[in-house]
Amino acid sequence: MGYKFMTAAFVLLNLSLPALTQGTGTQFITGPCASDADCASGCCGFNSGKCAGAIIALTRDGGCGFGDATPNGNAAAALRGQSPSPIAVSVSATAAPAATVAATPAPAPAATGGNGAGNKAGKQFITGPCTSDADCANGCCGFNTGKCAGAIVAQERDGGCGFGDASPNDNAAKALTGQKNKRLAVREMV
Repeated sequence: MGYKFMTAAFVLLNLSLPALTQGTGTQFITGPCASDADCASGCCGFNSGKCAGAIIALTRDGGCGFGDATPNGNAAAALRGQSPSPIAVSVSATAAPAATVAATPAPAPAATGGNGAGNKAGKQFITGPCTSDADCANGCCGFNTGKCAGAIVAQERDGGCGFGDASPNDNAAKALTGQKNKRLAVREMV
């Protein structure tokens, strides 16, 4: 029990320290990122500059570490209970500042401009920023948060859909339930 606990604590500490010192670590999978520290998963796809699941990034995106000189598998190693390679960490630490400055401006606008808030393209993923329901792939921009949300969940937790409108709506929830002109009744959680 002690060995597993210490290993888990070591892994969590190694994953959280870079997030605390370099990025916010709150970006959801498929969101734009400049480094692994930006992503909640701890992995910024090396080729795409989008947050990714660590194991998937190894098979589809050349690994993690966008903005670094070389890709890494640190997040995948942590998931497997292995310690990250010290060589990859030291290379990332020395290469990140110079590479991030050069790489950050180009990818970020393209990623947020093509699928992001305000473009009404209907491609923004859940938890991504939005200015109206038309920005979101599921048709619901949380009324209180301005983030794309699941239609039913938004009714319960976000005051409904329709961020940017004068009043919230339940249009996306109606579409999911097959209702067109009926107001969706949401039970209060007691």
